Amino acid sequence: MLRQTERYQSTVIGSWPLVISRALDHYHIDGGSLLARVGIDQSMANQPETRYPLATIDRLWRLARNLTDDEAVGLTVARFVRPTSWHALGFAIWASDTLMECFRRLGENLRMFADYGEITITPFGSDVEISVYRRQGLSREQLAPEEMDAFIGTSVLTARHIYRPGFSPKSVWLSRPQPLDPTPWQRLFKCPVFFNAAHDKIIFEAAAMYQPLLTASPELAEQNDALVAEYLARLDRSDLRTRLESLLLNHLPLGSLSIDEVAGSLNLSPRTLQRRLQEKDISYQQVLDELRQKQALHWVRLNYLTIGEISYRLGFNHPANFTRAFKRWFDETPKKLRQSLVN
Repeated sequence: MLRQTERYQSTVIGSWPLVISRALDHYHIDGGSLLARVGIDQSMANQPETRYPLATIDRLWRLARNLTDDEAVGLTVARFVRPTSWHALGFAIWASDTLMECFRRLGENLRMFADYGEITITPFGSDVEISVYRRQGLSREQLAPEEMDAFIGTSVLTARHIYRPGFSPKSVWLSRPQPLDPTPWQRLFKCPVFFNAAHDKIIFEAAAMYQPLLTASPELAEQNDALVAEYLARLDRSDLRTRLESLLLNHLPLGSLSIDEVAGSLNLSPRTLQRRLQEKDISYQQVLDELRQKQALHWVRLNYLTIGEISYRLGFNHPANFTRAFKRWFDETPKKLRQSLVN
């Protein structure tokens, strides 16, 4: 049996070390050999279900930094990230309607990439702040500075790729120590960069965050959202809410399954399902209602879906009932929200 500290250790998606390996090849260092030194099998790493403990990734970063003698090696890794590097999550992000939608997807599904932190998105004034916080109990020493360099660098480069060349944040704040030479960070981010911050964050102009993206593909985004939900359900079978939401989304209209049918699909009795939800201070109806609200906003943004189709998907018996519920949730009708996005 695993010890308590091992059972809940953070993990990172298996394809991430492969990106680090490719970047090391850029330095004329055998990335494959380095992966082997920390116990990573390249033939297994790219399998969707493969994940590695954060401690293994930390060892890999330390070796990479020592062998390259480059304190900015994390930024180099960021330049080698492709949509496939994060599997379905990468494709969903690239197919998003706007940068705000891109970062919302990343924040909601960060656990697919790594579960060592969480992302918050905070609009304020004319700016939007994207912040990354380490999970509770994870010290700064347990998360290599190169890891956050690579993650923040990937986030900015992705925004630049899918929005417009030369696009840059207003500022970047990093929790890493001040490097001896900050030039590589200034060159990549093309904005003021601050070090020794309390947490890692990117400040963008709000106007840019809501601009339509030429790479947007609502159908592709939706298909990959479903794959991400399935992945997360498999990743943590103990996460009852994730499994429940995945099940409901695969049986439209929402709410069409009875509590008995839901419990049976989850290999639980109705009584056990209700008890386990109560242990999490939630109910089946609460999960269903909150999922309806989240999906309502997502589906209204997909112009190819009619209001009637969205109403049906959400389980409303008439579009007028859906419109009233949407206005109660978001203070405007779905039609007006859709028009505002077009304009």
